[in-house]
Amino acid sequence: MISADLTGKRTIVTGGASGLGLAAVRKFAEMGSTVAMVDLDGDRLHDSASTLTDEGFDVFSAPTDLRDGDIARATVTDAADRMGGIDHLVNIAGHPVTLTYIPPEDLDSQTEELWHEMLSVNMLSAFRTSHAAAPFLKASKGAIVNTASMAGWRGGGSSSPYSVAKGAVITLTKELARGLAPDVRVNAISPSYVHPESTNFPLKWDSVFEDSRSLPLGRPGRGEEYADACLFLCAGASYITGQTIHVDGGWSA
Repeated sequence: MISADLTGKRTIVTGGASGLGLAAVRKFAEMGSTVAMVDLDGDRLHDSASTLTDEGFDVFSAPTDLRDGDIARATVTDAADRMGGIDHLVNIAGHPVTLTYIPPEDLDSQTEELWHEMLSVNMLSAFRTSHAAAPFLKASKGAIVNTASMAGWRGGGSSSPYSVAKGAVITLTKELARGLAPDVRVNAISPSYVHPESTNFPLKWDSVFEDSRSLPLGRPGRGEEYADACLFLCAGASYITGQTIHVDGGWSA
């Protein structure tokens, strides 16, 4: 575990109600940051926020649908107004959209609707929030962390559209790093297998332990381990930008 003093800092975490997003919310809040938990409106978001506030952390729910650009931008602006600015934007929100594996040769199942939803949820959502947060991050000399995937490098995700969307996040990270330099650093993490306790997506839950045995570290990653990488890229890493860090248990080794 790594640590940093984030007292007085202001963080937005998308996908913050559960899984890796909730792990990031907890990590940044434990370090002293105020955290806006951006996620779909519902019991899961409000219950997670209530649990953390009951534990004494300075967090609040910011319900939104990141598939809608206007709503997403308004949510970021409202959160910035409430916190008095933004220091860190952690874009965890994403979804495989289909919980049934679609092999790359099954082109008929890769519908236009699937492609649009996949790109909107997994790539455009990060652009929307980054666009809205940019003026606040420039003012604070802040940082953005996006979430790609090992599928974005080598395919093999839930579907070809998912792998393409995550690959686009890698390129988006590079472009945002150039576009927001020198004031804002922009990086990404690239997870491999995620422990079932750290995700709400049942895809491959049955096989994740067996599959991850082939990794050098021999196990799936836990939410707090991915959150550590996000914290490092936001609170440290002052000379790193435009990079996607493999947090993959050695998959890419």
